[in-house]
Amino acid sequence: MIIVRILGGLGNQLFQYAYAKSLADKGYHVKIDISAFKNYKLHGGYHLDQFKIDLETSSSTENFFTKYFFNFPKKEKTLLFQKAFLTPFRYKYIKGYFQNEKYFEDIRPILLKQIMLKKQLSSSTIQYLEEITIKKSTCSLHIRRGDYILDKKSNQVHGVCDLNYYKEAIKLMREKCDEVHFFVFSDDISWVKKNLKIKNTVYIDHKVIPHEDLHLMSLCKHNITANSSFSWWAAWLNKNQNKIIIAPKQWFVSKENEVACNNWIKL
Repeated sequence: MIIVRILGGLGNQLFQYAYAKSLADKGYHVKIDISAFKNYKLHGGYHLDQFKIDLETSSSTENFFTKYFFNFPKKEKTLLFQKAFLTPFRYKYIKGYFQNEKYFEDIRPILLKQIMLKKQLSSSTIQYLEEITIKKSTCSLHIRRGDYILDKKSNQVHGVCDLNYYKEAIKLMREKCDEVHFFVFSDDISWVKKNLKIKNTVYIDHKVIPHEDLHLMSLCKHNITANSSFSWWAAWLNKNQNKIIIAPKQWFVSKENEVACNNWIKL
């Protein structure tokens, strides 16, 4: 049995689940460990139960045995793609973020079916959904602030995409798409309204429900992401065959990575 630890916000949870699911598709017996969420309260806690996922969760006994009886946990040591993780030892507890589509791109059709919401949308989300669907050309724009600003450690690791990045991305998107309408998502929407005024724009201003906002972003024709796994997944789940994705070239302050997909525009 292989057990993959799930930890972090919704975006990280999806990366870890997608990796685990790709192993299961190869024939491995895979379970996911969500026990960390008993004490982990950041980013709204555990979110994967909102989707149509099908991997079983592991028990505390299974976690113990795979961690300490079959060697120690195998941990991702770099954010770069590591081919060895595609064929791990069959009895292993695995920790990592797996922020690279190479780990699971071959099961994209499966993931598109599983990362679908199980429950009815909230009334405010439905209103924004209607606005998105009636527009011919739409683009989600995600601005991540929150812990990237307030938490010193997060700021040192991730940094924040500055306004110049968003202004350049908006300019480029307008050059490529006629009469594009922007839908702006953020964990600090009040700040965004004051500091980034855009024509033909709807600022998503309601109580943030992460899985519902992710769904709304993925329904836009195009996407401008932050250096955030949350908006990464919104862009990746976008089913528009002609989508334009603009992402930051610098995803982390100093760590080498391959997070943004090869066919995305990087600024």
